[in-house]
Amino acid sequence: MNQPLSFLRPSEPQEAEPKSNVPPWVVLVVDDDPEIHGVTKLVLAGYRFELRPLQLLHAYSKAEAIEMMSAREDIALILLDVIMETEEAGLECVQYIREQLGNSKVRIVLRTGQPGSIPEHELMLRYDINDYKHKTDLTKSRLFTTLTSSLRSYKDILRLQSLSQELSALNDGLEQKVQQRTQELESSNQALRDAYQRIEQQQQALIQSEKLASVGQLAAGVAHEINNPLGYLKGNLEFVQGTLVKLSKAWQQMANEPSLTPECAAALAQLEQSYQLNWALSESDDVMAEMHTGLDRIQAIVKELSVFFETNQTQFQQVDFASQVLDAVLMNLQLAGVDPTLIKRNEIQPLEITCAPALLEHAIFCLLQNALESFGRQRQAVELHTAVTNNSLQITISDRGAGIANDDIHRIFDPFFTTKASGNHAGLGLTVATNIVKAHGGDLHIRSSIGEGTTSVLEIPIS
Repeated sequence: MNQPLSFLRPSEPQEAEPKSNVPPWVVLVVDDDPEIHGVTKLVLAGYRFELRPLQLLHAYSKAEAIEMMSAREDIALILLDVIMETEEAGLECVQYIREQLGNSKVRIVLRTGQPGSIPEHELMLRYDINDYKHKTDLTKSRLFTTLTSSLRSYKDILRLQSLSQELSALNDGLEQKVQQRTQELESSNQALRDAYQRIEQQQQALIQSEKLASVGQLAAGVAHEINNPLGYLKGNLEFVQGTLVKLSKAWQQMANEPSLTPECAAALAQLEQSYQLNWALSESDDVMAEMHTGLDRIQAIVKELSVFFETNQTQFQQVDFASQVLDAVLMNLQLAGVDPTLIKRNEIQPLEITCAPALLEHAIFCLLQNALESFGRQRQAVELHTAVTNNSLQITISDRGAGIANDDIHRIFDPFFTTKASGNHAGLGLTVATNIVKAHGGDLHIRSSIGEGTTSVLEIPIS
């Protein structure tokens, strides 16, 4: 049976009257003896700590105590009897509160009226309790001391938890700020990288434009200076070729004349042997053909070079792209011997653009011709796709040909550079095409891989 509390009445300091709006300290009294509850309530009626009164809660078993602890988180102190429905009910209650409920902040003071089988120091070590008191020794003064010590400890724990939460929140806020600042720096760095890339692209475009401008000035002068003498050469070559044909016929007729006297025949034979006239006249056809080929190549180069001059002289006009530009390109390819079914293109609605039609035709013609020739002698189909994006006309020409090596892709716009047989190509097609596109305020991009083909993307502003 539990022993009654012994109450002495030592003098106690009087504290100021508490304010009505100050929250009380919540204390749970757990004991199976109702008398203990009544006496505890009577003794603690006037207790104050830091001007805050007590609010006593009462539980008469381990189950009631656990239920109250599960329902409330503001209990600061438990005055817990050890022996209730069982000899270790109080200890089991402590174990449940600490381990199952995970409540480490509530202060637990064991009160017992009978000595237990476990020594006090072992209880303090084995169970997470904060004090152990015998009811016979727990006078009013000592009870006040125990409450004051326990509540002060509870208050310090709450303060530490609050500081820990504030520190955690501060760390989280600091991490967020660091992360935000890092993202801002990354965004700034990316913006700088993008700006640097744009500047680099603009520099390359400027270099290319200056190169094209220089080439254009040179080409216009060269084309003008070569064109006139080229006309003389071609005309005179045709005259010489015709004359050689007549001379060859006259020589053969004279050499084979049956009425020639032996003396004349011998003289002609001696003349032919001295000057090798038969060999010279027979080889003249091949020589004339090679000269024609060379002059035709010069004429083709002059024609390509003249486009540089024409880009500055041609008047721009508004035309329908599909009917007045694209159809003309396909017709020119057909006249050049290209099967029109090799051009696989999508349907395009009528679209008005401002351009120099003949020049734009020439640029697209060059790109399509390159695509068709990428397969070698056995031509295969190429794709031509047109679309309107961002107020620009985009023309994409794709082939599955041999492709261009990485070492050569940066040189494809250079004048006179070609990956094809130089005897048949001047190496000015892409140079002229990109100059025409830039004269229209557009861009020409080409990407290619060996064995995978080439894709050319031509963009022209619609207006």
